[in-house]
Amino acid sequence: MQFYMIHKKEIDMWKFDSNVADRFQNEAVTNIPDYERVIDLCVDLCSNFPKDAKVVDVGSALGHTMGKFTQAGFTNVWGIDSSKDMNDRNPFKTFVHHSDEFVGGPYDIVLCNWTMHFIKNKEHYLSSIYDNTNDGGILILTDKTEQSDHVKKLYYDFKRANGVSDDYIKHKEEQLKGFMHLWDTFSYLDVMMNLGWYVEVVNARLGFVTFLARKIPV
Repeated sequence: MQFYMIHKKEIDMWKFDSNVADRFQNEAVTNIPDYERVIDLCVDLCSNFPKDAKVVDVGSALGHTMGKFTQAGFTNVWGIDSSKDMNDRNPFKTFVHHSDEFVGGPYDIVLCNWTMHFIKNKEHYLSSIYDNTNDGGILILTDKTEQSDHVKKLYYDFKRANGVSDDYIKHKEEQLKGFMHLWDTFSYLDVMMNLGWYVEVVNARLGFVTFLARKIPV
């Protein structure tokens, strides 16, 4: 079923406003490969941490990941999001920092899924995460990375299979120009390792890559 309709010719830059917030969960599932799989993987990767470990979800949106961690028994779960419209719809909004910066640490577990590609100064943000993560803590980061034309075609096929129209695919691509700042996989690895993380790739599909980074005590 194709449920996205485009009614105007002019292209506005993408923003996480009330219109996006109203449809965000469906947008995430239909546009992000392995969306639920990665969130469940995050919970599994954190299963060895005590339930009172301090967790933060960067780009907490409507609180879906926060809810998964709460359901898994974690009792100290926080969010960070720069969108007021998203925060207003988050059932855990009293535990969300409304901020463009990384705040509220130190944390034991940092989740940053499908958010870093919207941050222009990634090195600064990643450095802030490192400085505000406890020794022995982890960062799980998933991002859309630079795609070859072949991979992009397969990615658009994935969207179409989920009911996303060709018009909406083209419209969203235009909206995201200048708003999304993509790195390749090796740039992420290089910067995170230089900061001091021990990094592994734990999931990858159609240019969306999940990194597990551990802060090893010096």
